[in-house]
Amino acid sequence: MRLRRLQLRALGYSDADLAPSSAKLWPMSCKDNAVSAAAALKDSSTEQSQKSLSDLIAFLAQPSAIWRDGTSVVVPALATLDAAAAGTVAPGKDPLPPTALNLDTLGAIGALTKKGASFSQTYTEDNPVLSLPVLIDDQDLPAPLLCAFSKEAAQCRALTELSAVHGHGLRLLGTSDADTPPLIFAGKHGAEGVFVAGSGTPVDRMYSFGGYSAHDGSCAVLGWDEEGGNLVLSQKPSAQAAAVRTPLKPNFRVSNFFYSSHLLWDQVLVRGVTPENERRLFVMPLGHDTKAGFGLIDIGELPEVGLIRAGEEEQPHLTGCRTQQATVVRDKGEDNDFLTFRIHDTFTRLVVAPAFGTLGCYGTTATFVRAQMVHTGALRLEHSACTSAGCTPIVLQGEALDRNTSELRPREASDVAAVDLAGKLVVVWRAGEHGGLRLRVAEPETFDRGSDVVLFDDHVADGKVVPVSTILGFRRYSREHFAVLLLSTLAGVHAFRIDRTANSRPGT
Repeated sequence: MRLRRLQLRALGYSDADLAPSSAKLWPMSCKDNAVSAAAALKDSSTEQSQKSLSDLIAFLAQPSAIWRDGTSVVVPALATLDAAAAGTVAPGKDPLPPTALNLDTLGAIGALTKKGASFSQTYTEDNPVLSLPVLIDDQDLPAPLLCAFSKEAAQCRALTELSAVHGHGLRLLGTSDADTPPLIFAGKHGAEGVFVAGSGTPVDRMYSFGGYSAHDGSCAVLGWDEEGGNLVLSQKPSAQAAAVRTPLKPNFRVSNFFYSSHLLWDQVLVRGVTPENERRLFVMPLGHDTKAGFGLIDIGELPEVGLIRAGEEEQPHLTGCRTQQATVVRDKGEDNDFLTFRIHDTFTRLVVAPAFGTLGCYGTTATFVRAQMVHTGALRLEHSACTSAGCTPIVLQGEALDRNTSELRPREASDVAAVDLAGKLVVVWRAGEHGGLRLRVAEPETFDRGSDVVLFDDHVADGKVVPVSTILGFRRYSREHFAVLLLSTLAGVHAFRIDRTANSRPGT
């Protein structure tokens, strides 16, 4: 286990370091000591003892000693040395690196689920606020699991009240205020019911384009009225009151309401084409006189038509994020996306933004982050920070993460995940085949000089090094003040909370 701890640190050597100077690096630098020990014990040791030291010398002669499991070589060699010179060995000048969590130690920490999950049925709200709800709708669970993470705390509970719709496919398709029970959509976009978490009585049943759960107990759902053939807003003023439906009939053309309308918190947003053939974005605050339609509140003209990109057929084109200072609305265009910032109850002019990446917010800034494997297999990290004045993009190539070290390089696109945390770039990745699950948190401009934290050693189990990774998958989420990593292993699903200083702690 001591050897494995040293290996995880040594895996940070670059390929350039290993080529000309590998003999000076640990563990290859130990070879001369092993040769000296073998010479000193040549006349007094048995043939088996001599072989144990010659095997150690051969092991240390290869750069692969940095990552290879040395158990079968190191244990016999140490037994030979212990027999020849019993007693405590003086510690070296270089202290041991800290012990990383592994399957053995993680198993003693409270888990969200006792069995690992694939995360194929794990969801959160696509439009982030200060808190983070996560829904795990795994069919192997007795009931769906809802975990709520805030800046300081977290709690999970089984949604036993939704047992009647368990199996219909549950999603978090709405928006909610911070630390407020979110809306749960059952069936196809809520066709089997839209529920406030904690209640088994649906707010409404309809194909929905978004919803809002407010801190005061009221809620609303925007959707499609099949019988009336029009957009409808269903509002429930309190937990005890019945929902009331109001038809919404825009005074402009809307080609597809699924892509072109959304309820983002207390704002109904719709994009469409006016009688003057102008493509514009309109907003109607909840409580507005719906008889006036949408024409009175016009955010601005949209330069591009929305494009339904391959693989994004189920994604609405109007999304957003919210902080205490601002609400940001993102409209998906053809070649670009466009942002408007609601600050002091007023929407700003539209700003051109990247047409990619995960949207996040802090203060009055919106961020876009994407980790992408290009056609050559190399990694590309992209980060953009946007305000009402425009966007500042930064593009990082793979060596900014792996430092041209093959043993730190993620192998697959699913091996790396990146988000923004209050202006810092947060990357979690599986480093090569043996480098463990690592974390780096740094400013985008200096990310290539940031240091790594080994979050989890996936090649240790039952007190020994194992050849097969114990990781089943991971997901990362971010809010303005914290990030959360969900890690699925053979010990179950665990949550890690991560802050801007790269401190991480497992458990809810």
